[in-house]
Amino acid sequence: MTARQKSRLDTRKGKSEVIERQPASVSPRFSIILCTYNRRNLALSALASLRRQTLPYTMFEVIVVDNGSSDGTPAAVRTYVSAGKHQTKKTGDVWKVICLSEPQNGLAYARNTGLLAASGEIAVFLDDDALADARLLERLSQTYQETGADGIGAHVGLRWEAPRPHWLTEDMLDMLGHFEPASQRAKLNAPTSFSSSCFSVKIEALRATGYFSPFLSKRDNLPASAGVQDVCQRLYAAGYALWYEPAAVATHRVPAARLTRAFILGRAYWKGRSEVMARYSNTGQQHTFDTLGAVLRELREIAFLACIHRPLLRLAGRSSNEQLLAATEQARSLGRFQQRLSFLEHAPFELDAPAVYFARAPDGDETANLLVRALQAREIRCAPGDAGIPLTWLWQHRAYRGRSIGILHFYRPGAFDLSHRQQQKLAFRLWLARRRGISIITTDAGGWWQSTRGLRFLVPRMLERQLMRQSSAIISFTRQPDQLYPDRRLRRKLRCLPHPGYAGFLPPLLCRDEARKQLDFPAEAGYTFLCLASQHNERELIQLIEAFRKATQAEKSAGEAGLPMQLLLVGAPCDKKASQPILKLAALTPTLHLHNTNPDKDGLSLYLSAADALVLPHFAIHTAGMLETAMLALSYGRAVIAPNLPRFCGMLPPRASILYDPASRESLTRALLNSRQREYHLLERDKEALDAESGWAQYADRLVKVYKEVLQRKV
Repeated sequence: MTARQKSRLDTRKGKSEVIERQPASVSPRFSIILCTYNRRNLALSALASLRRQTLPYTMFEVIVVDNGSSDGTPAAVRTYVSAGKHQTKKTGDVWKVICLSEPQNGLAYARNTGLLAASGEIAVFLDDDALADARLLERLSQTYQETGADGIGAHVGLRWEAPRPHWLTEDMLDMLGHFEPASQRAKLNAPTSFSSSCFSVKIEALRATGYFSPFLSKRDNLPASAGVQDVCQRLYAAGYALWYEPAAVATHRVPAARLTRAFILGRAYWKGRSEVMARYSNTGQQHTFDTLGAVLRELREIAFLACIHRPLLRLAGRSSNEQLLAATEQARSLGRFQQRLSFLEHAPFELDAPAVYFARAPDGDETANLLVRALQAREIRCAPGDAGIPLTWLWQHRAYRGRSIGILHFYRPGAFDLSHRQQQKLAFRLWLARRRGISIITTDAGGWWQSTRGLRFLVPRMLERQLMRQSSAIISFTRQPDQLYPDRRLRRKLRCLPHPGYAGFLPPLLCRDEARKQLDFPAEAGYTFLCLASQHNERELIQLIEAFRKATQAEKSAGEAGLPMQLLLVGAPCDKKASQPILKLAALTPTLHLHNTNPDKDGLSLYLSAADALVLPHFAIHTAGMLETAMLALSYGRAVIAPNLPRFCGMLPPRASILYDPASRESLTRALLNSRQREYHLLERDKEALDAESGWAQYADRLVKVYKEVLQRKV
């Protein structure tokens, strides 16, 4: 289950009601989840079959999830389970039953709610119109022990409540819930999936791969049937072992209403639609031309079956079974055709998550990649791209019935390097997005274009400011919003989120002496400052070099006996590929080391290994700075020397950072000298707080809340 689903379901856990539960020192092995909706008598029959299990009551619990029934199902279940509970019984004679309520309609919602309350090791899912054999759990327990399986599908037979029609042959029984993939115990392989009527999976495996998708499961007016198939395919992909046990038996009821040709054809039709929905859910938004090609292929298949194959079967006098099989295949193709046509015309608004086009600079921002992966792990339909937003995406994700489903998220738009023509195209797409009810969100994380007030970077600043004005929300990292955003209109849209860490993002750091040896440092090298020059302009770097030279001179004048300080400049200035003044200063400063190549992840790891502190030289411009560079250094145990500007003030821990006055070069010099007495080592709590995986996961959860808040506004 995703963090988003856990958060939503956790709020509903308080609505659960314990009907009869014997306190036990050991958790049960099985948690049987029985979901029901307006089928009171069937649910009671299923409960009765569970009460007759030969497995001791201490080894399993039953979780009944009512999905909003209006026929008195919860009261009837309560009465049945509570019958005789006041009689004196031994501990082993009392079974454990929990009754939960899930008001949001959908089998996936109900099953996920049951999983949240489950305390067992293995979840057993039983439909309310199925009956469990008395030895079902006993057989499952034995098979799990003997095979080490992660999931086991039971043999599902059929209980005919009306005479079986002559045309209903064995190859059609799977449409009624029958499941018998082998004659004996066997390990299953993809794409074989369990029957939804009765199957079991270890809860740990479900938590690792994700719970049931509401988009693919049955709900009111949408009898989709790909939820279990989707779970099985994810388990296969993650390397989990799924087995079939014929000795574990459940029986699925087949009422007379299902023994008609119309029901079989309807089931085939929705099976076809479910196949396309599952493919969309797994692969994401497909290219329009690919979808058009699939639509044409399905149309050709439907025409062949309707105009050639089925008429020939009738003319040849073939059996009614063969004719029905051809009709079901046609209905299945028709379902696929209509679902693909629906996706071509509009994105599926039934998805329980917003659809996001994540626009970022095409240079491969690693921070943006971390966020995209975290959002996709939370079942957010996140399509990464650049500023060239496809018109097809805007069309398919326009508002539907007054409900907004699409979001354009621009991550650090000032980094976009757009020509005049590209800017005009972007302006048109933004106008079209607003007209079609698509929301806009901008992440202002700062950047080198904010570090100067010259005309050189005026265009990226104007583009970023224009997008922020048109946005429904602005994501930023600051504790001084009034100083960073003097415009009240922008502050009203502001959402200030904590910046995640980066521990575990880079390759492991080397020993400091080994790293300095690889970088050709002198044998006697002291405290080393690192500056990523690509994030600063030439004037800022010159200020740093001059402040460093003054600090070195002050150190010599004070007669301090110690190894000489070193300054490591990595990359080229953002405004000049080759800076002659910097080269001249480097020639006069033997403790200054220049590396003009912009580093990759391995290079960053090497430079951080050699450094003791990171320096961020900025002038007194209130929008200057990028917090992510400082967080990267902190995550790997390096101190930070940063300006006292809104993007840094209050965002860095005092014991690991020194803030200087950006309007004073002397203040930067003092900060360089004082940093040598600042020892910063990562504690265990720091490592946990700065972990990249968990940190960006929490950040994605907060961002999803902002997405939902924006989408709830009127279009």
